[in-house]
Amino acid sequence: MRKLTLLLLVVSSSIYSQFKGIVLDESNKPISYVNIWVENENIGTTSNEDGEFLINTTNEKILVFSAVGFETKKIKISNNDKVVLQTAVYNLEEIVITKSKGSIEREIGNFKISIGSHFSGSVPWIYAKRFEFDGVYKKTPFLKNAIVFTKSKIKNAKFKLRIFSVMGNGFPGEDLLKEDITVVVKSGKIKNVIDLSKFNIIFPDNGIFIAYEWMIIEENKYLYKSFSKESSNTYSITYAPAVMVHKVETENTVAYREGKWISRKGSSLKENMNKVVIEPAINLTLTN
Repeated sequence: MRKLTLLLLVVSSSIYSQFKGIVLDESNKPISYVNIWVENENIGTTSNEDGEFLINTTNEKILVFSAVGFETKKIKISNNDKVVLQTAVYNLEEIVITKSKGSIEREIGNFKISIGSHFSGSVPWIYAKRFEFDGVYKKTPFLKNAIVFTKSKIKNAKFKLRIFSVMGNGFPGEDLLKEDITVVVKSGKIKNVIDLSKFNIIFPDNGIFIAYEWMIIEENKYLYKSFSKESSNTYSITYAPAVMVHKVETENTVAYREGKWISRKGSSLKENMNKVVIEPAINLTLTN
């Protein structure tokens, strides 16, 4: 098996500093769009197209790196200037290499009517929706399309689609895709249909997570206008695109923030929406 590494160069200049780095593979090629978090803090960033990143934090903090094809890695910031991250080792039995016939299709996910949209603010995170297995899926076991509904104030904003296995504790496990799927969306409310047929993935018996990952990159940045009692012209920096959300009966989502998976049950988001249970507007098309 081909072995890859990520090389991270970190430079610090003071106790509270802006750390500058670049993410590379063992061939010194940059790794684009790697999300980076400060563990247990609402601070994060994303490497740009050239693998470069900047992050403001203090010494001795833990940085968490997440990229498809590589193990999630926690690294303590220090005066060391080089850190090597190992490639992920996958259980290939979870991906069934069998071509689908494609003569029958079934759409699942229950999204019909949006009640709003959800954006990331200025921190990268992953919003994962769990799809449970149903016996009727045996007639259409292959993942054909992921359908993600977005809302964007700007054109050509980007998000990443992630697909995870389900661990015994109910949280997402390893990536079932071995390559990044970066989706470029138009402005406005858009139905994005992402082709998954080439991966020949069969719906796992214990379910699957389909996830929406924000990226804190320059081309996604815009000023968001909000309203308050004090002012009608309050602006803050946020990052497109937003994902549409809809109301559901049962909590089926988790979030990756602060370098860890967090249950959405009892979240402040639900409290802000009068405890309405919501989830991202994501459907799946299955085929035989």
